[in-house]
Order: sequence, then structure tokens, then C-alpha cells
Amino acid sequence: MSLQAKLADFERELRAAIPLIEHMGFESLQYDEASLSVRAALAPNKNDKGTAFAGALSASANVTGWGLITLLLSDEPRPYDVVIRDSRLEYFLPVTRDFTVTARLPASGEVERFLEKLRARGKARLDLVVEVCEDEQCCFRLQGAYVALEKRQWV
Repeated sequence: MSLQAKLADFERELRAAIPLIEHMGFESLQYDEASLSVRAALAPNKNDKGTAFAGALSASANVTGWGLITLLLSDEPRPYDVVIRDSRLEYFLPVTRDFTVTARLPASGEVERFLEKLRARGKARLDLVVEVCEDEQCCFRLQGAYVALEKRQWV
């Protein structure tokens, strides 16, 4: 399957599985197997000051990090769930217009260790950095610990 087809399938599943996405102003997704970027509109994410609401930035970053790992695991023979275990948020500048959220995979050695542990134990952790930028200016950063585990029925 091509990267474009994989991304299109992922976006359809994302919008169906997480209804909040329809209200977050996600306009376009870009994926290159090393990173996932989401372009988002400011309008549905504004606070009373006209800048991006802190919770909207956090939610956008959480979803983008989750999405990158979900895409990474999409070709695995066994299905996995991805959850965020914990995160650290840093707010540098107010977001005043449409923005881009980008999650990047760490060095390939870390990714390989993550995949090996996941395949062997059914559970593994991968730390990601996700940034929100206006043009090239980083305004917000999430450092998150994501956990992948064998898929199960949660409720």
C-alpha cells in the first residue's frame, strides 16, 4: 500500500473513531514514515484572547503523537492499541494563526528496540517530541511517553 493510501485510510479511521477530530480544525495530514504533520485552523481552537486554547494545543499534539505510532504499527501482523502514559507540556509563544503540529520518530535504534520489545512482550514504550509551530516558529512542545500494547476490548 502506498504512503498516500495508508494516510488516507488512517485519516478516515481517525475521523470515525475520534469524533472530536471533526471539531479540531484538522485540514491536512502529511506522513513520510519518520514524521506525521497535521495542519490545523486556529478558528475552532481559539480562546477568549483570540489565540489557541492551551487544551486544544495539547489535544492536537496528543493525537498527532498517537497517530504517528499508530501509523508505524499499521503494518505489524498483530494489532496494537496506542495510549499516552504521561507528558510534559511547554508553552513558548501564543499561537495566533493557523498552525502545524508535527511528531517525529526518534533515532532508528530507539524505534527498533521499541518494535523488538513490543513483538516479544506485547507491550513497549516510545518517547516522542511533538511540536506546534506557526510557520517555522515553535510555540508549544509536548514530550510524551506513548505505550503500545496488544489490542484488547476496553469496555
